[in-house]
Amino acid sequence: MVTLNKLICMKLLIVIVIMNLFSNCKDNDWNDDGLSIKREPYTGSLLRIDGYYYEKYAIGNGDYRYNIYFFYKNGTVLYGETPSGGELQQKEAEYISGSFYGKIKELKYYWGLFKVENNSIKFERWYPGDPPLKAYIREGNIINDSTFIITESYRMQGGKKTELRARSETFHFKAFSPKPDSTNKFIP
Repeated sequence: MVTLNKLICMKLLIVIVIMNLFSNCKDNDWNDDGLSIKREPYTGSLLRIDGYYYEKYAIGNGDYRYNIYFFYKNGTVLYGETPSGGELQQKEAEYISGSFYGKIKELKYYWGLFKVENNSIKFERWYPGDPPLKAYIREGNIINDSTFIITESYRMQGGKKTELRARSETFHFKAFSPKPDSTNKFIP
């Protein structure tokens, strides 16, 4: 027969086990890919960073979407989502009001790092999916201070490029202020 003391002890043990499981479930405990690009302040002038970069691409039936990225002086890159042509003004209003940042500040897969060397750019961020999150690099050539072309994407695993894919993505600059805050808990 189960006594009251045994029942209380069993419940307490279950609560302790559950609390221990949840306390170990932090964002970085899933063994997500690490970023291979190291954080460095961007002090160059090859690319403007007083706004965002967008790639406009067709999705069929005359419709299109924008693939948006913000680059910051602290070396951080922020994915600004992919609004449709008709949603762009609404998305920009979310950037300005802070509601976009409020929504994504706790989502790791919006954040990453970038690096500019010579006439090339590369940026790396996590992508959504089941844990662990995978980090991909997009790399390409800078055409001028307001245009770059991504020519490949890949993952870095064990110091080697994997999942290499050719790309042809042309990004154009749009002056924009204020940009969402670059503060996040995922980039050291």
